[in-house]
Amino acid sequence: MINMQLTFEESMERAKEILDSANQIVALLGVGVVMECGALNYLNNEVIYRIEDTYHRSPDEIMSTGFYSARADRFFQYYKEEYLADRCKPNETFMALKKLDDEGRLKACITTNTHGLEKEVGIRKVIELYGSRNVNWCTKCGKRFLVDYILNSKGVPVCDECYNPIRPGIRLYGEMIRNDVMTEAANACQEADALIVLGTNFYDSMVRFAINHYRGDKLILISKHEHFRDKSADIVIHEEVKEILPKLVLDK
Repeated sequence: MINMQLTFEESMERAKEILDSANQIVALLGVGVVMECGALNYLNNEVIYRIEDTYHRSPDEIMSTGFYSARADRFFQYYKEEYLADRCKPNETFMALKKLDDEGRLKACITTNTHGLEKEVGIRKVIELYGSRNVNWCTKCGKRFLVDYILNSKGVPVCDECYNPIRPGIRLYGEMIRNDVMTEAANACQEADALIVLGTNFYDSMVRFAINHYRGDKLILISKHEHFRDKSADIVIHEEVKEILPKLVLDK
């Protein structure tokens, strides 16, 4: 479905005009983008019920600071069996974003996803609000470890040099987003000449934060699922991002 004020063809044409003329684009990536790559949606009721049945805790409870501190063994069992095992690969959406980056017109990707797909395709400026599963560190010496080290460890992973526990590089429930990361995101949005919202909606706290700092007037939303707040965008296209964004960027 599309913006009621424009036909699908008109929305596509207008969105393409905006992206073609923009030189400081900021892309906001929500969970819908990685779901189209094969990732799980941990807000899906079926996923929640399965996890609660298996681990006797909700995903939110397990992925909290309190559970990590008190039950590190159970935390890492879940973290390795579920969270890190939920892998996916970049699709056409990320190829389109990479093209904008190669052209020097993508100022930043801001994301709440932790899969690291933006960096995997080589996008230079990625602001990961919730951190990354690809960055883990020793709580004592600060040495960093990749995902495979965590997956291959037995029980609670520890540093191979000082034998202290390793901290996951993602934001856990109960933690605030780092101030320097929020400042970086705010600055990128202030300097943008176009915002493109992908795989989420205008109720998303990341999107609301970005719009509050955006000074421009070119706002595109592409997402499969509708939300009543989406009408605030200049261009709204309710289709899969991987089907739409490449047509706007790659098809010349």
